[in-house]
Amino acid sequence: MIKTDAYLGFNDRALILVGVPLISIVVTIMIFGSNAFAKDTLPCFGVALIFTFCYWMSFRQVLINYHRDFSDYKFNFKRLFYISIRLLAVFVVVKFSIGFLLEIFIPEHVEYYNTNKLAPYVAEVSEIILIALVFFVYEGIFYFNKSRLIEIEKNKLEKVTAEQKLNTLKNQVNPHFLFNSLNTLVTLIPEDEDQAIQFVQELSKTYRTILEVRDEKLITISKELEALDSYIYLLKTRFQGKIEISNTIPDAYLSEFVLPISLQILIENAVKHNIVSKSKPLKIDIYVEDDFLVVKNNLQKKNQKFVSTRIGLTNITSRYQFMTDRKVRVEETEQFFKVSLPIINNVQSHHQK
Repeated sequence: MIKTDAYLGFNDRALILVGVPLISIVVTIMIFGSNAFAKDTLPCFGVALIFTFCYWMSFRQVLINYHRDFSDYKFNFKRLFYISIRLLAVFVVVKFSIGFLLEIFIPEHVEYYNTNKLAPYVAEVSEIILIALVFFVYEGIFYFNKSRLIEIEKNKLEKVTAEQKLNTLKNQVNPHFLFNSLNTLVTLIPEDEDQAIQFVQELSKTYRTILEVRDEKLITISKELEALDSYIYLLKTRFQGKIEISNTIPDAYLSEFVLPISLQILIENAVKHNIVSKSKPLKIDIYVEDDFLVVKNNLQKKNQKFVSTRIGLTNITSRYQFMTDRKVRVEETEQFFKVSLPIINNVQSHHQK
């Protein structure tokens, strides 16, 4: 029943309980006329109720199949043809099959038509009106709820994006990262002036890249790796052989999409929470597995007094929920910590935009 509600866009049980009897009364008067309705109320209403219920439930099933087969939000000729053919089929099947059964089991119902000469024509029109009415009621509620849910998801995405921007800004002025970078620079200046100049240039590129992509929903893996190069240079310069970062992403994936600065956040988390030393070098591997972009590091946790909030990973996971149905995978063992980000292809990215 939950799946049924999802395809209809709402729980229609109350609508059926109220709508079927109410429409049956109106149809009774339209088809059989007021005289027959007054004289044989129960039989006339019973016949109308049978027709109304069968039309309603058959058409309801057509709508469920329709929304299941066309899950997007755009109306086109294919969808119009699909629903028109099936509505016509419902009309013909219900009209003749139920009519045939009624003639067998309740032959008296034919006599009720004779009290109103317009009954045959009124019956046809009333059935068409019934189908149109149920269609517009269901579709109206469906698209209203659909629009409301889209607006809610849009607001959620904007909120998460705003939070991501805030954390990105925090990273820009992260005192620990900046402090460590400046300490490294102070060490380099008297020892190797050329390398010190390059270090400043790469540090500048890192912050400039963050500013450039912070408003983007998605960027190509190629651009993400290009932005990551400067950050990796800073880490390797700072730790001097204590950190190893390997990138084996195939060229075929470079034009696909990921969240901006997501790899940098994951690498930063690995450095933040693990021991990085000559005796215990931190090894980080970046690769593709099962259409996921993976960042994996050997696990050698620091003895931290505080509990990690995983703000960066939480934000990445939350934003991915609005970009794709595929979830971010997080795996931790005694040997390694592994995060797998769903790769979003060009078709998916255009749909999101």
